[in-house]
Amino acid sequence: MTRPIRRLLLLLAVVAALLTLTPAAAAADGPASRRPGVLRMQTVPPLAGVQVTVDGTTVRSDSHGRIAVRVRNFLGLEDRIKVAAAAVSPDRRVVFDRFRGSPDAGVRRVVEVGLRTVRRVSWSFVERLGTPVPVERITTMRLRSSTGEIHELSGADLSRPRWIAESRTQQGPLGLASKQLYYVVDSVVVDGTSVVNRAAQRFVPWDRQEWVIELLFFKVTFSAADMIFSRQAGDGVVLTRADGRVERLGFAADGTVLVPDLPRGTYEVKVAGGGVSFGRPVSISRDQQVVLSVISPLDLSLVVLGVLAVALGLILVGRPHLFRLLVRPRRPFWLRLPRRRRTAAPGADTPDAPVPAPAASGSTPEQPVPVPAAPAARPSVANGVAAGAAARGARRTDGRRGAAVAVAALLALLAPLPVADRPASAGVPARTAPAGTPDTALPWAAVPPSVAAAAPNPPASSAPVPVLAYYYIWFNPTSWNRAKTDYPLLGRYSSDDTEILRRHVRMAKAAGIDGFLVSWKHTPQLDARLAALVDVARRENFKLGIVYQGLDFARDPLPLATVRADLGHFADRYATEPVFDIFDRPVVVWTGSEKFTAEQIDDTVGEARRRLLVLGNAKNVDTVADTRGVLDGQAYYWSSGDPVEEKTDRKLAAMSEAVKRTGGLWIAPVAPGFDARMIGGRRDVDRRDGDTLRASFAAARRSAPDALGVISWNEFSENTHIEPSERYGETYLGVLADLLGRAVDHDVLLESHATTDEKPWGLPAWAALLSTVAVAAVPPLWLVHRRRRARSAVTPPTQRGAAPQVDPVDL
Repeated sequence: MTRPIRRLLLLLAVVAALLTLTPAAAAADGPASRRPGVLRMQTVPPLAGVQVTVDGTTVRSDSHGRIAVRVRNFLGLEDRIKVAAAAVSPDRRVVFDRFRGSPDAGVRRVVEVGLRTVRRVSWSFVERLGTPVPVERITTMRLRSSTGEIHELSGADLSRPRWIAESRTQQGPLGLASKQLYYVVDSVVVDGTSVVNRAAQRFVPWDRQEWVIELLFFKVTFSAADMIFSRQAGDGVVLTRADGRVERLGFAADGTVLVPDLPRGTYEVKVAGGGVSFGRPVSISRDQQVVLSVISPLDLSLVVLGVLAVALGLILVGRPHLFRLLVRPRRPFWLRLPRRRRTAAPGADTPDAPVPAPAASGSTPEQPVPVPAAPAARPSVANGVAAGAAARGARRTDGRRGAAVAVAALLALLAPLPVADRPASAGVPARTAPAGTPDTALPWAAVPPSVAAAAPNPPASSAPVPVLAYYYIWFNPTSWNRAKTDYPLLGRYSSDDTEILRRHVRMAKAAGIDGFLVSWKHTPQLDARLAALVDVARRENFKLGIVYQGLDFARDPLPLATVRADLGHFADRYATEPVFDIFDRPVVVWTGSEKFTAEQIDDTVGEARRRLLVLGNAKNVDTVADTRGVLDGQAYYWSSGDPVEEKTDRKLAAMSEAVKRTGGLWIAPVAPGFDARMIGGRRDVDRRDGDTLRASFAAARRSAPDALGVISWNEFSENTHIEPSERYGETYLGVLADLLGRAVDHDVLLESHATTDEKPWGLPAWAALLSTVAVAAVPPLWLVHRRRRARSAVTPPTQRGAAPQVDPVDL
């Protein structure tokens, strides 16, 4: 082959090689997303067995949730990746939720695959002591998730397992994060009443798939006693449950009937047999004994006998001749038979013989002539009539008094002997010290010398003032997850739970608190909670006031138009509600009023003040002066003061003087301590085992307040709460009760039933019989006594057996 030919062939080979290598070079120079590669993914949460399909290739995640699959390129992966909704274990399923960003970026980093998980859970029911409760007793159950998902279960659904959402993903600053869900038990209905505290039991499906739900069943013993005689009565009880079902329970040989598993609730109970019994409501909230009363035939006989005795006494008082017939001694009937009259012998001294006439002037000297005695004054006819009328009037008056005494004695006998605790009156209950108690002996007078010297003494005769505790209805089950170092003994409750509201009211009443100052603003949720609290307070005879939250979350004041509309709404609905009648009108404390001028305040609340008492929330004397009387007073919310180390009493006294100078109401603050460091605060006021509360109470009392505002009942974020808690127990509610002179029933503090076990009352049989005889004998004995005194006062001496006196006119 010639040299030119070889050169040509070599040139052609080079050209062919260049043509072959050009596409590869062009491809190598293109974007990486267009080239083949390995797509790496991470499941969130990290779960094994998650099935992913890309371009027809199916792979599963490893034990750490990692997936690696080869792809031809990284374009349009969102449409090419399929995450199957499948079971990764017998009790867990996964559902694709989201990617982090675009999967096309998987060329350079790991793609996060967010998954929602669903868990198969089951539950069982037990009593407080762990005894299983058959599911057949349950009517309905309501579960609520932290995302608001509701599960209403009844019938067969109560006994079979259920698939529920377990987790979901959310976008965070560092990528996707899996958030575990939890569920609370809103209600479990048995016999028409819920036997759980709402939202008190919480379950996390991720941690536990077999739930044990505790139901509030109680051991209750019923018995019946005679209303007056302290003895057993009746054959059993008739129990009407909340669902209307009526059940008759017979007494055992000991006169009692035990119901070992009675659901919490209110029942109507009456006694069967043994007399007359009226149904009455009984609130069951703990193991207890319930003693019912029966009006037996013997009780009715006693009442009838007493009424007859009183009636007989009244009849005898008005008809003296009947009384004389009853008390006049009578001879035996044989002595009252008619006898033949005998003829007397001459000269015999017989009862029928005529009295010899006086001898004439020619009488024999042996018969002396009687010498007349000094003439006695004889009462005239008019005087006698007047004296008789006066005597009869005295007898009538004495008769009426005696009848009144008899009726009072009968009523005292029929009244129950033991004095039970009576409910509070419609108004604020007054606290009075025993007669003769010095002012320094009262609880609120026990103040340090420095406090006593710094503040003026209140008048010794001043009436006790209402004690109001600041109360918050903001709580949801999730509220307890933030900024809390202590939790209520009643559990991490929701303010939607009516039973929690009822327990709070009863616990506060037991400690001597007269009412709550409820934190509120006009929102649908808070309106519903306030309405529920008003209903509870009305039933429990408890008072309420309002703290209107005029600041938003950033502590900026709400628009004045909003304030005006909200107060108008409250006045329209509650201005005439007796629950809010602490003073002459409902009290509303406007938080944030100090941020406005007097003219702005007057323009905002001027109309509302016709129906409400609108108080401000000033924090110093200057702010009080700036209001210039356009408010009805001030309620100083000062929870961070230290009454032991600082001169809080001086500031309170100055505030009181400034408020009263304008004729306003002054609500002085009382606090047990303060610690808001969990929510960004820096101040910490130690509780000192109750000494801080005692000093704060004394300082507030010395400022001569119109009411005491206890800060607070349940502000757990600032740690000013006195509600019984896990950390402090009942300590601070007990300290306040001691300051108010109340002996607290500690069972009441943690139970929803506000009274102690009922005990039989009445008299023993022998005492009742003796009392009956005594009451029946009172009218006759009294009448005999009064008649004798009256007869001896008006009867002339001649009729009392004295020697007859001779009138000279007759001689």
